Amino acid sequence: MKQIKTSYLYIVYLAVILIVVILFMLFLVNTDEPKATTDDIEGDAYTLELLQERIKKDANLTDTAVSRFNEEERAQFAEKGLQYFDPDKQYRVLAEFVTDTSTPVFQMPTTTDRKPNYRTYGYLHFILKDTLCKLTAYQNMDFKNSPGYDQTLFVPFMDNTNGLYTYGGGRYLDIKIPESDTTFLDFNKAYNPYCAYAARWSCPLVPFENDLNVSIIAGEKSYK
Repeated sequence: MKQIKTSYLYIVYLAVILIVVILFMLFLVNTDEPKATTDDIEGDAYTLELLQERIKKDANLTDTAVSRFNEEERAQFAEKGLQYFDPDKQYRVLAEFVTDTSTPVFQMPTTTDRKPNYRTYGYLHFILKDTLCKLTAYQNMDFKNSPGYDQTLFVPFMDNTNGLYTYGGGRYLDIKIPESDTTFLDFNKAYNPYCAYAARWSCPLVPFENDLNVSIIAGEKSYK
């Protein structure tokens, strides 16, 4: 009887030691592995949404029902597709927005003789790569009352990547008219004017005041 009791205690003792070892190993594993944070989860959701937008844009460029491009151009899109920089949240910046519609309507120069009517709607102030930046946001007066355009501002810009990694004529951003004195500028959504794809298009030229002295490694690359 004494021998059985001793064996039983020995088994219990080994079991306790085993449990302690397992718990210790689990602790080490959990300590070494980086834990997912709220920022990680939000970042993944942001990246997924952005990639889905890009896939949809590629599909629309070749869809005969919605594409504004001709058959030859659609075939080129289908073969090559658009090229983008990887999503990078550092290029989604919070900007101070200052509304100023005091200047008169003007005709914006384009790559052709077309002169669409725009007005300055406001100014965007932000910091990117430790550089204080400013962009002017414009409102297209020809489409001011058109659904889908009536709440949109046009933000063309140049940066130090033009002619190297991105289209030499600059790129565009569209933003909603801000409802407060701040708004987000997401350069991951920067896109090329149609002139980057075919010379026959008429595209607004980027005003000199929107030439940024930074390299924006985000958004759409040059179309080759």
